[in-house]
Amino acid sequence: MKTTNVLIADDDMDSHQLMDDILEIIFKNVKIDRTLNLQGFWAKISDAQNKYDLVLLSPGLIKDEQEAFLDKLGSANPELMHKIVLTGKEQDFENYAMDIKLLPFLAKPFSLDHFESIVKAMRK
Repeated sequence: MKTTNVLIADDDMDSHQLMDDILEIIFKNVKIDRTLNLQGFWAKISDAQNKYDLVLLSPGLIKDEQEAFLDKLGSANPELMHKIVLTGKEQDFENYAMDIKLLPFLAKPFSLDHFESIVKAMRK
């Protein structure tokens, strides 16, 4: 069975634990990597040994560079462009740049069914 490699980038440890638990329910064989800040995010996605199938990213981590985020991501790791799902409070998401709003979004608190449908769609 293929391992699903996931990066969780969120500054909230409670969110990390919750997403860990949900991912272990959805995918039977999952390897989860994590970071609490944007610097760690860039380091992890720039490492050629890290091949992520899915990235769960809190928009709070990119608030200071949201305008250039997708361009920078495309330069650093273009294959990840279609593997990112934003996670956060819906009211916070409304204030982000238009290009960021094009990414799939999972609103907190998470619905297990919605979480599963989004992350499984991203794996195809």
